[in-house]
Amino acid sequence: MTDLETIESTSSGEVIEIERKPQKTGRKGFEITPQVLDQIELHAGLGFNMEQIATVIGLKSSTLYRKQSLFREIEERIKKGRLSAIGKVSNALFDSALSGNVTAQIFYLKNRAPEMYQDVIQNKFTVEAIHKLSDTQLLDEIRKDQEISSQVSGVLPMQVKESDTC
Repeated sequence: MTDLETIESTSSGEVIEIERKPQKTGRKGFEITPQVLDQIELHAGLGFNMEQIATVIGLKSSTLYRKQSLFREIEERIKKGRLSAIGKVSNALFDSALSGNVTAQIFYLKNRAPEMYQDVIQNKFTVEAIHKLSDTQLLDEIRKDQEISSQVSGVLPMQVKESDTC
């Protein structure tokens, strides 16, 4: 079925009928182009969250999530942008540490070699490991931890010294 529009020319009185194409309703479709992917990667690298990225590229966040599930490239670009930013900051921190920034040196060492540069070394036991300890071993571990032992000092039995058992 064709829509026709009638137009009357005022100068000659002639009537002309022309074909009118029906107009589409609704939103214009959104296309994932290389430029859109570049914008996604850039803004993910700047620390934008998904809602903010969606706003920048002109989508609702729900639409971006839906597109992300359909197009693997979106997720890859988000990861690439975030990893790139982490790499840049890591390099800057490393450069600061090497140039003598003591705070950067401490931060770097505590996070990259915590087994050697922790302020406090704590023994952490899992529930399974605690069940394997004898009562004496468990009491010894509790006594070693100042914070716990101070809280239960009136409840714990006195520590028996070997010289007292003779």
